Amino acid sequence: MTVKKAKSGAAGSQVKAIAPAADKVTSFAQTTVDQAQAAFEKVNELAHGNVQMMDAAANAYKNRLTDIQLKAMEFAQVNVNTGFAFVRELFSVRDGGEAILLQQDFLKAQAEILQMQVKELNDLSVALARETLKPVQDSVTKSVATLSRGISA
Repeated sequence: MTVKKAKSGAAGSQVKAIAPAADKVTSFAQTTVDQAQAAFEKVNELAHGNVQMMDAAANAYKNRLTDIQLKAMEFAQVNVNTGFAFVRELFSVRDGGEAILLQQDFLKAQAEILQMQVKELNDLSVALARETLKPVQDSVTKSVATLSRGISA
């Protein structure tokens, strides 16, 4: 029986020696799971932020593109109406010199109108680009600030 007690005493000391190692493995596993969960939560938060940023950019693009399309349609209507008015006025002219003068005045006025219309469309295009990129710029600025805080910490 003393042999059994010696074996059981050796086994007990082995269990006591393994217990701290098992605790370390369990602690390491728990820490790893916690870190993996925290990393997933950060990636998930980043993904949600990117979806919201893309949605905001798409909405800004859609709204400004609609403004440009409506403005182009408005300009087309004005230009067509102006053209019809010019043709009606041209038909009422009885003298060739008067017709040439009328045409010169019409072309000069149309050139000025076209210049104004191009400026308005350009302004709308610039607004489209600025407002579409604003959510992206805000997101990048936020990310850089977050990264800077992480590096300095």
